[in-house]
Amino acid sequence: MRARSAKALGYALLLSLLIHLILLFGTHFELPNWKPVPPLTVAIETPPAPAPVVETPPPPPPPSKPRKATPPPVVPVTTLPEDIETNPAPTLEPVTDTPATPEPAPRPPEPVPTVAPPPITTRQAFPAQVEVVYSVYRGDQGLKLGTTTHQWHVSGTQYLLTSTTKASGLISLFYSGRYTMTSKGNITPDGLQPVSFWIQRGQSNDHTEIAEFNWQFNTLDYGNATDRHTIHIEKGTQDQLSAFYQLALAAPHQSGLRIALTTGRKFNQYTYQFVGDEILDTPIGKLKTQHLARVTTKIDASDSTDIWLAITQHYLPVRFRLGTRDGAVLDHWINELRVDGKSIAAKAEEAAQ
Repeated sequence: MRARSAKALGYALLLSLLIHLILLFGTHFELPNWKPVPPLTVAIETPPAPAPVVETPPPPPPPSKPRKATPPPVVPVTTLPEDIETNPAPTLEPVTDTPATPEPAPRPPEPVPTVAPPPITTRQAFPAQVEVVYSVYRGDQGLKLGTTTHQWHVSGTQYLLTSTTKASGLISLFYSGRYTMTSKGNITPDGLQPVSFWIQRGQSNDHTEIAEFNWQFNTLDYGNATDRHTIHIEKGTQDQLSAFYQLALAAPHQSGLRIALTTGRKFNQYTYQFVGDEILDTPIGKLKTQHLARVTTKIDASDSTDIWLAITQHYLPVRFRLGTRDGAVLDHWINELRVDGKSIAAKAEEAAQ
């Protein structure tokens, strides 16, 4: 009961206070004058680019101070007795840098020694007409393949030389036609000087390989119809056929010799070495010959050539062995010999040797 009375008394006092305030100040209230706060503005600025860094080279090192030369050690001088002879000290020459002497270039291999043959006019006259018939065998098998005939004709200072090969026996059933080489040129004091050379194969009269010599300008034009070559040549160059008879004209041989020749298809220089004197037992009798062999570095026989020149028969080739591109060897043995229209056989005294 007392709590309710106290509460009512409190409300009455609060109401009385409010009435007095109204009476004193009235009902008008004025709020305080608050100034508005300006809005906040944010500006984003790009920072300036950093200045490029320039590397400053390090300062050069201070020059090194020259080292003081160390004086040589003092060698005590010993006084020699007067009765001992003294030799004056040798004079020392100043030492200078001498450039190194370059090593000498390697020397080329020594060429095969050659002996220049004497002029043809100082030797026995060569026949005006010669015909040599050879039997052709394959290697050492004794299989006869055919015959080869060389014909040599001279008119004044000009020569005509032909070689005709024909198959025979069973081989002729598989290989027909002829293989003909022809060489034409001049005879000079130094031997043969070919002017033209050509090859014919089979039944056709077409020249498959041709070589033309121009001695005024020392040039050689060779090859076939679609592949021609022109080169400079030296005095004494031969063709494949004239080389046999140039060796005969240059005989007798005592050392090696060098011959440049063309086959009509290619051109090479060859070295022949003198093997020695040999006796050959041939169908026309025993013949004393000089054996020459081509120097080659090939292991097979594809580049080999051996020639036997009959000493008592004008050094004519009476046997020759030729290597082929497939490595086989064609061995040519003389079977008949006619000189100036006469058949020739070995002399009795030669056969007895």
